[in-house]
Amino acid sequence: MSSLPSITSAASSIVTLYRAPWVVPVCSPVIKDGAVAVSNGRILAVGRNCLLQAQFVNAEIKNYQGVLLPGLVNAHIHLELSAFTDIAPPASGQSFCDWIRSLLQVRQQGHLEPAELARVAGETLQQQHATGVGLLLDIGNVLPSTSASLVTFLLELLGPTGKAEEQVLARLAALPDTVAATAHAPYSTTAGIMTALKHRADRLGHVFSLHVAESADEIELLGSGHGCFRAFLEERDAWDHRFPVPTLESPGTVEYLDHLGLLAANLLCVHCVHVSEKEVQLLAAHNCKVCLCPGSNRFLGSGIAPVELMLRHGLLPAIGTDSAASNVELDLWREMQILHEDHSQVSAALILSMATIGGAQAIGRDHDFGTLAPGRKAMLLNVDSPALQEAQDGGQLLDILTGSGRPESIGWIEETAEIGS
Repeated sequence: MSSLPSITSAASSIVTLYRAPWVVPVCSPVIKDGAVAVSNGRILAVGRNCLLQAQFVNAEIKNYQGVLLPGLVNAHIHLELSAFTDIAPPASGQSFCDWIRSLLQVRQQGHLEPAELARVAGETLQQQHATGVGLLLDIGNVLPSTSASLVTFLLELLGPTGKAEEQVLARLAALPDTVAATAHAPYSTTAGIMTALKHRADRLGHVFSLHVAESADEIELLGSGHGCFRAFLEERDAWDHRFPVPTLESPGTVEYLDHLGLLAANLLCVHCVHVSEKEVQLLAAHNCKVCLCPGSNRFLGSGIAPVELMLRHGLLPAIGTDSAASNVELDLWREMQILHEDHSQVSAALILSMATIGGAQAIGRDHDFGTLAPGRKAMLLNVDSPALQEAQDGGQLLDILTGSGRPESIGWIEETAEIGS
């Protein structure tokens, strides 16, 4: 049982015990017939129900079926692309760049009004919450019309040429400190822009998120200066011969970021499909964060991230859904299921950790979210299904949670913040 931080303060407050057949703290083993003690919106203790009832004799007891666990964390989503569900994945013989062309063409046609885009984004946000996501990192090119306390928003800036860099840096200088900003990807954003954004994120204590090594085409561009991205940039008069970088020993994206001095604890590298062991070691040495998007990678045919390698070097990746333009379903339960399928040697406990505490750490909010532990916010998720009710032990329970898709029943307990308005 977890230790109680302050019995004296708890004694003067109303304590509620939330009891369930299973409690999954994430930070400690699964508890059968467990309970969570809550007071003033914070968790006081987590443990066996019988022990907590003896400890909090005057507590109100509320019984639930199924499982209590922390809310999921979606560490990479583009809510503003929620309406773009008709973008087809690359066909046989097509490249990642062809998909980008399709997305840009649809966006530039402007058939959807900003109000409609905002409405669909809001619906997606509510759907995320309804399916168990309690915290999100949203990346967008346009500031959202409404704010939500459980959404960390990063304004994404990009510019692949020196001329574009001047414009972006001027915009950045005028941006208020209340707006967190980040870069898109090394192939679409100059070194000067990325460096300026990283320094700003350091100064303001923000997450610095980048799309990193998502496709093999990106690695080809950095290594040789050729491939589909070269053609893509030339089409837009945006090729300035900045790749390959002569001083790089190898063409990896992470090595390029290391060359620029961008590797740090607040750097969140999204996708990381095409990374070498040396690059994984670099990420781990600098305490960088990684976010996996297995559903999007499967949709785009980008490949499978080396998750086992990351875990072996001490990285705990987060999980994201990416956008509706590159994923058939924005469902973190499905993302866990895909990881379960693609990485059978990775334990269910680790996969669930990625979807909870891994995401909270990546966003820098693990002091409040990601685990059921004393001091954390009491946003408890309650899930249930016939399969979960048949679980015989904690191992089976975790296999069902991570490998069977979305549970039939999902509900929130003791909410302390609104996800949207």
